[in-house]
Amino acid sequence: MTTHLSKKILSLLLAAAMALSVAACSQPASSASSSESAPSSEAAGKYTAGTYEASAAGMNGDVKVSVTVDANNITAVEVTEHQETPGISDPAISDIPAAIVEANSVDVDAVSGATITSEAIKSAVATALAKAEGKEVEEEGATEIAFTDPDVIVIGAGFSGMNAALEAANNGAKVMLIEKNNAVGGSIRFAGGTLSGAGTKMQQEAGVEDSPEDFIADIERMGGGRNIPELTQKHVENAAAAVDWMDSLGADFGDRQPKQPQTYDAFEIPREHRVTGGGAAMVELVKPLLDEKVAEGNLEILLNTEVKDIIIEDGAVTGVIINDDAGTQYKAKSIILATGGYGHNEEWLHKYNYENVLTTSPEFVTGDGYVFAEKAGAVFSNMDYLPAYAGGVPVSDTGFVRSVTAKETAYPGAIWVNLDGNRMLNEYNCLDSEKKNAWATAPHNIVYIIISQEMRDTQDPILSVNSKGDENWARFDEELEKGEVVFKGDTVEELAGKIGVDAAALKATIDTYNADCAAGKDSQFGRTESLIPLTGTLYAVKTVPYVMLTKGGPLMNADAQVLNADGQPIPGLYECGELAGGANIGGACNIGGLANTSCIVWGKIAGASAAKYALAE
Repeated sequence: MTTHLSKKILSLLLAAAMALSVAACSQPASSASSSESAPSSEAAGKYTAGTYEASAAGMNGDVKVSVTVDANNITAVEVTEHQETPGISDPAISDIPAAIVEANSVDVDAVSGATITSEAIKSAVATALAKAEGKEVEEEGATEIAFTDPDVIVIGAGFSGMNAALEAANNGAKVMLIEKNNAVGGSIRFAGGTLSGAGTKMQQEAGVEDSPEDFIADIERMGGGRNIPELTQKHVENAAAAVDWMDSLGADFGDRQPKQPQTYDAFEIPREHRVTGGGAAMVELVKPLLDEKVAEGNLEILLNTEVKDIIIEDGAVTGVIINDDAGTQYKAKSIILATGGYGHNEEWLHKYNYENVLTTSPEFVTGDGYVFAEKAGAVFSNMDYLPAYAGGVPVSDTGFVRSVTAKETAYPGAIWVNLDGNRMLNEYNCLDSEKKNAWATAPHNIVYIIISQEMRDTQDPILSVNSKGDENWARFDEELEKGEVVFKGDTVEELAGKIGVDAAALKATIDTYNADCAAGKDSQFGRTESLIPLTGTLYAVKTVPYVMLTKGGPLMNADAQVLNADGQPIPGLYECGELAGGANIGGACNIGGLANTSCIVWGKIAGASAAKYALAE
């Protein structure tokens, strides 16, 4: 056995009731420092009353917490020390402790855009609670590595990496699964639980007739010709089996009725299936299967372990270099990139997609796999396509991370104008794809949402903050006072001057809209609903696109082998998940459930292919 010291060692393997299980592997539990605790003078309860301290690895270092409990309740949680990024981590630092106290549990939602910090706080609190229950807490130390000569190395233990590692192990390979975070699951833990497939068991039960050919027809109808037919064919042929597999594992599909997407453009045939509990529930169903492989000795999971680089020898990818003090190397015949997209890499988003953009991608989604693939000679495809969501408000306190959103579609009376002062489409009733395109193609990706004083006084707040309502328009008024993203004008001309839009153009747009309101029909875009004139004092909210998933990626073949500029497989290199590029598979459209299902379909394909290559004589 070889001993390996992780760069960041984090606790935890606590009770399942705490809903914070981490990958069952040879990694240690997180460090935790004891504090004084007062013995309980009350009748025996769940905890020994007192204050307890613990820490867990965050994005930039340990996050330390102080937790106070009485016999049965969490009465206070405080983050006492951290090195997280200001602005990005602030919502987690402030909101997660309060949420834990309110829920009397660590089973609370992470803050979007600050997921690592959120999970670190939750993990540290769980450790402190374990102390309060009198449980032993494992301290930081050395980790015994079961083997250092894997056949297959999987970089990234998100959902696709989990499935790739499982499939490679099922095909007889010794597998090392390397994850830079403190738990498996990755981005899908914060995603909805939609899956899609044609010809699923649930469709058959519901009497819905569907086929791979029908699914391909939908992709071709909505996809704008961007999809790679070979990959589309392989995906749809395996998608139903992926859905059925999750069903066989016990996923709760609610009423089991195939549905149309709630947000994205509709299929011709209902084929979306929704797992109760979202992506996190799917992770928890697959994780025990990984645990079994760990117990059998043919899967090693390294958490808190970041891959710094890949090793290339004679044109083949043959190993990885770990970002530790020793520059530890692990060699394998097959390497699978399952590192996710680049949605939290501002430089790459500006380079390939948007001049102005915000993100809700977790902070660990930084495009590592793209860098590795490019070094190995890969060719990217569809990198220019990224259908970002509309309505992100670029407030200064959280910078690149979207924390404030403006309600756009169906906000009564509002219109959207670009920097030319023009409306772009029917604001009250438009397709999701049309709305995304409006923000993507607007000059400088800036769109102003215009409302009146009457709307401000009589309607629900137009802003939401960290997915919560803006109580009594407080944040709106705060931003108005700052004058950075919310603006007020007693006349159209005054408002135009404040937002940098030509006054004549904006006045012409609003005059036309008001005349249409009086006539009862929108002469430009056919809007007939919520035609409320914009008169008197007006407000403008500055918005930009915000991303969740990226859609381009390295070209691959139907065996998930990454291809070079000549269209040939790069020996030993495979990919799966978001990195592979949703547009390469599904074209220029948002297919409900495509991303989550791809993690299963292409994870399994990559795992099987990599194992076959590694074990070949």
